[in-house]
Amino acid sequence: MRQITLLDLMMQRTTFGLPAGNVHMTLSGGRTSAYLLHRVLEENGNLPKRVQVVFANTGREDPRTLDFIQQIGERWSVPITWVQYLPHDPWFEIVDHNSAARNGEPFEQMIKHKRFVPNGGKRICTEQLKVRTARRMLVASGWTSWTKTLGIRADEPHRHEQEDQPREEIWMPLVEAGITKPMVLDFWDQHPFNLPEDVESNCRLCFQFGFVQLGNQMRETPDDDFPERMEALGFGTFRKQPWSEIREIALGQSASTLPAKASRRRNICGAAESEECAA
Repeated sequence: MRQITLLDLMMQRTTFGLPAGNVHMTLSGGRTSAYLLHRVLEENGNLPKRVQVVFANTGREDPRTLDFIQQIGERWSVPITWVQYLPHDPWFEIVDHNSAARNGEPFEQMIKHKRFVPNGGKRICTEQLKVRTARRMLVASGWTSWTKTLGIRADEPHRHEQEDQPREEIWMPLVEAGITKPMVLDFWDQHPFNLPEDVESNCRLCFQFGFVQLGNQMRETPDDDFPERMEALGFGTFRKQPWSEIREIALGQSASTLPAKASRRRNICGAAESEECAA
């Protein structure tokens, strides 16, 4: 195994140096994006005002994710802007740990406004609830262009091809630094606080999960009927089958013989791989 040289370390530190101009740091509430934030803080110290750390809350996050984000802000002394979708002008609102939705309210408002239930072919939940909501907040704060960080690792090559947008230039320093999932987990194993081990993803009952993961979450929160309620609005289904059938399959004995992961699509959120929605 090749030994790490001083030059390697210097190059890795440079990887996490802030680019020029405004920087939008996405924080999903998962371990990888939080690790990226830690590395940027470690490299740059207190973040200048031209950097905004943003968490976009869909209302369908695991409550422990919200607690984790709150701990990050308090323990690392870093300001985090919490935003949520609104179905009317200005199309976003600023919230905090106490006022953040926990019962899917922004998600439901988006479905009613768009008259459409997201699915694997048209995943408007990430686009509307996270990407556009954060973008609208940044524009409202006076930004016209910026660099956007994504917490995507080197061992996720199917997620590396992310195109720049008219206002945004994408930056994935974990890819540049060769950071992998075992490295991220090792960091958190040694850190004073962490997400509970059984929090596999920051989202609850995502339609991109495999049957095994869905079954696990359904058993943990048997009263969570959000998908059924959204489909009852009459704007479509999350998957080809109605959610009542998905629930029956996921909870059935046959789930143990089904693939643990949903079919892989090119997606930025990573839900099909039990990863965080880094958008």
